[in-house]
Amino acid sequence: MQDIDGAQNLVELFLKRADAKGDAPFLGHKAGGQWVTQSWRSAAEQVCLLAESLRGMGLKDGDRVALVSENRPEWCIADLAIMAAGCITVPTYTTNTERDHQHILDNSGASAVIVSNAKLARTLLPAVM
Repeated sequence: MQDIDGAQNLVELFLKRADAKGDAPFLGHKAGGQWVTQSWRSAAEQVCLLAESLRGMGLKDGDRVALVSENRPEWCIADLAIMAAGCITVPTYTTNTERDHQHILDNSGASAVIVSNAKLARTLLPAVM
């Protein structure tokens, strides 16, 4: 439990653990009937790159970012990156209708959206525009 006691937030805890674990498996999913894993190091690099991109888009501390994605490794990466950028994750369901998305975006104040695929984007896009 030392890691938890010394970390200021979840992102710091993740990055410290990633530094310690390096190439050990962190996330996994099935592809073509085979398990594919991603290392702690690779995930941390992706988290940092996405966080930098979010900041580069002009997002600031406290901005809200909607996350529309299935349960998949990239969801975890995006969630950690949003937090690393100082933003707040607004998770949504993949089953949301355009009206549902509109309601969430209007009430959350989300100023950006991360969406996992084109099918979900087609439902989301009218609510964003």
